[in-house]
Amino acid sequence: IVLGNIMPAERKKPASMEEKESLLNNKEKDCGERRPVSNREKPKDEIKLTAKKEIIKVPEDKKKKLEEDKRKKEDKERKKKEEEKVKAEEELKKKEEEKKKHEEEERKKQEEQAKRQQEEEAAQLKEKEESLQLHQEAWERHQLRKELRSKNQNAPDNRPEENFFSRLDSSLKKNTAFVKKLKTITEQQRDSLSHDFNGLNLSKYIAEAVASIVEAKLKISDVNCAVHLCSLFHQRYADFAPSLLQVWKKHFEARKEEKTPNITKLRTDLRFIAELTIVGIFTDKEGLSLIYEQLKNIINADRESHTHVSVVISFCRHCGDDIAGLVPRKVKSAAEKFNLSFPPSEIISPEKQQPFQNLLKEYFTSLTKHLKRDHRELQNTERQNR
Repeated sequence: IVLGNIMPAERKKPASMEEKESLLNNKEKDCGERRPVSNREKPKDEIKLTAKKEIIKVPEDKKKKLEEDKRKKEDKERKKKEEEKVKAEEELKKKEEEKKKHEEEERKKQEEQAKRQQEEEAAQLKEKEESLQLHQEAWERHQLRKELRSKNQNAPDNRPEENFFSRLDSSLKKNTAFVKKLKTITEQQRDSLSHDFNGLNLSKYIAEAVASIVEAKLKISDVNCAVHLCSLFHQRYADFAPSLLQVWKKHFEARKEEKTPNITKLRTDLRFIAELTIVGIFTDKEGLSLIYEQLKNIINADRESHTHVSVVISFCRHCGDDIAGLVPRKVKSAAEKFNLSFPPSEIISPEKQQPFQNLLKEYFTSLTKHLKRDHRELQNTERQNR
């Protein structure tokens, strides 16, 4: 029994040893499996796995390439879209600029048109105002001339009596001083000269006064003042108008001998005697015959040279309506445009105006021929210069 109890224990011991040895062998085996094995030593399954991995790797590269291509394509498309967007924005900006430019041009055009319209309206308004002023001045001048003509024509019946002159100043000093002033008549002296005249008795100084008036170096603007003073003389002194007419005739006779007449004086004198006739100081027969004779002498002597054209033009401008029945272009235009009625030329009858019209038409014809001839000569000179 004792031995029987010990034997199983001893049997167990070898078993344990065998287990230990088995464990050691397994470890060695595991260690042997862990050491590297060459391809030749690799089992077939492992080779197949590697090949499979390589086969899988190829599609991955291809996939990456495809992804890269796709990315590049997307980048290209995105870039293209961005360029198209930029281009569209630029075109839109360009269109907006063109639109703005067009709008600016339209605005400027409208502003210019509005400005031009305003200028035209302003010009028309100015023209209308000038025409109305011309119309008013024409009627005022016509009315004053008619009234003054009536006074002068009726002067013989309305001159003062002899006792009127006894109340006036007859002193030599004041009368001679007044006569000297008549040599330098100006429009600014109208009131002072009229005042002096009203207080003086010039009955004994008519010849001296007439000589001073004829010799006076008047400007065109001073003629109306001289006519006014002559009217005062004529309405008070009966011998004034005949004396004045005789002195004018002598003055013009003496002028015929002048080689170089004073054109300024001639222009003023012609206007002066025309105004004296219009206002009735000279009768129509006396005054018109004197004017016609002087105008005819000027025109006949001036048919070729036309050096006195300024005298004729001045006469037409200031006296042409009454003496020759001429209607200024400005008056005709104003009458047609604004339906204005200008005063008629009724102071001198149309029959008496006709000789002056014929004379002036002849002068106009010769003047146009002269100008055309000068123009041809100028053109020839220009051609030669070229």
